Amino acid sequence: MRILKLQPGRERRIIKGHRWVFSNEIADPIRDFEPGSLVEVLTAKGVSLGAGYINPASLIAVRLVCPPGKKPDEDFLRQTLLEAARFRQFVYPGAESFRLVFGESDSLPGLVADRYGDVLVYQAGTLGVALMEGLIRELLVDLFRPAALVFRNDSPSRALEGLGMEKGVAYGSVAGEVPISIDGIKYLVDVLGGQKTGMYLDQRDNRSAAKKWMKGKRVLDLFCYNGAWSLSAIAGGAAEAIGVDQSADAVELARRNAEVNGLDGRASFVAADVFDYLKRTPWASFDVIVLDPPAFAKTKPALAEATKGYIDLNRRALLALRPGGILITCSCSYHMSEELFREVLISAGQASGRRLRLLEVRGQAFDHPSLLAMPETKYLKCFVLEAA
Repeated sequence: MRILKLQPGRERRIIKGHRWVFSNEIADPIRDFEPGSLVEVLTAKGVSLGAGYINPASLIAVRLVCPPGKKPDEDFLRQTLLEAARFRQFVYPGAESFRLVFGESDSLPGLVADRYGDVLVYQAGTLGVALMEGLIRELLVDLFRPAALVFRNDSPSRALEGLGMEKGVAYGSVAGEVPISIDGIKYLVDVLGGQKTGMYLDQRDNRSAAKKWMKGKRVLDLFCYNGAWSLSAIAGGAAEAIGVDQSADAVELARRNAEVNGLDGRASFVAADVFDYLKRTPWASFDVIVLDPPAFAKTKPALAEATKGYIDLNRRALLALRPGGILITCSCSYHMSEELFREVLISAGQASGRRLRLLEVRGQAFDHPSLLAMPETKYLKCFVLEAA
């Protein structure tokens, strides 16, 4: 393992618990380092900060994996995966579906793994993880004994690491969608063809907490994907839920999820562009509106245009709310900070002529933990507002 030294004073953020080393913090030339290879990071005075893997072409030059004195060998990876599983059982005792590994927050930067019943789905997002992928597969199968292990290495971000797009079954077999249950609601998860790894698990706690605002209400669920917000609303006592998504495949899956729960009489779904749907929605049509869009700002340069989009989307949703109605509005864009999202909502309230009361500010589910010293691991914002 090669040694890499930082410039003087550049270790402070790492000592506090951040897991990235940026290229402009490194004293040594890094062009001749093998991409994805392991390095030990030292302070300018030679004190070890731990080991990680390097990408000389990236601003995030090193992603730290191990503390000082450790190396990311089979034993370390085994113990790290077991600790990740222990934490999930701590926050969701007895659960069979959850995010098992969440990158840096679980000391496995670049790796995401989700459990859907007896099926495991993982994504390798960086070259460093891709080079360890064979060992990771072996450990996931050995430790958790899944019926199938699926790889969804089809995220566009892999291109930044020089990696191709691929997906398939690494172990066992998958026949169609995987049936699971979360908080008493049944879902069919398309682990090979669905969005991300098949389902958005990061909103599970928010969906559950929102039930108290739904009882007896007419709910509009925008960007509904598989209908999870709609089904949760009906389970919480909503009189009616309408889900809207531009993907016809997503809408069909949402309908089937409603059917398997016996909720298709009160939950319906429409394939349509959300902005167009809101333009056609009469004023004050709904008691509760959920906005859970995909990331509008995937890069920092896209933030200015994304901000305009968030303001327009929330403005239109507020116009469709009845006085005293509830807006549950989310952003999963890391570059859209909580403070900026708050300003977005203030602007949307002004533009719609609605006075907004803040009821709750929430984030991602417990199985997507964030490191206190690494704000990059905290990405989901969920504001619950009353619109007067």
